[in-house]
Amino acid sequence: MRLPSNLSLHVVCLIALLLLVDTFAQIFFKIGVTQLGEFPMGSFSNILHYSVQLAQNIFVISGVVALIFAFFTWLILISKVDLSFAHPMTSLVYATIPLSASLMLNEPLHWNQMIGISIIVLGVFIVSDEAS
Repeated sequence: MRLPSNLSLHVVCLIALLLLVDTFAQIFFKIGVTQLGEFPMGSFSNILHYSVQLAQNIFVISGVVALIFAFFTWLILISKVDLSFAHPMTSLVYATIPLSASLMLNEPLHWNQMIGISIIVLGVFIVSDEAS
């Protein structure tokens, strides 16, 4: 597999940073909503109260900040490489999030998920191949 000719250590670090920040954003969101409980689907006042609690939860706020950081990291990344290379790399969060959730949140990770993660990772590298 040939990687893009402009793939520098800087680009690899940007991809890793983007994956890390996006993964942590999702972990933060999960911790925040777990603390608050299930989203109410009832009255408007319950939804409003829950939304205010979300806006004040440090984990939810941290997740939002992480996504803002990821957004700017993404813009820097796509200014350096082709979108057709960069975008498939973001699919690696389908591996980093379940693995992190298993390690950090003690969520179960089953063998079929591991097979799926392996297929996704392989697919990302096939799709991102410059020769494709």
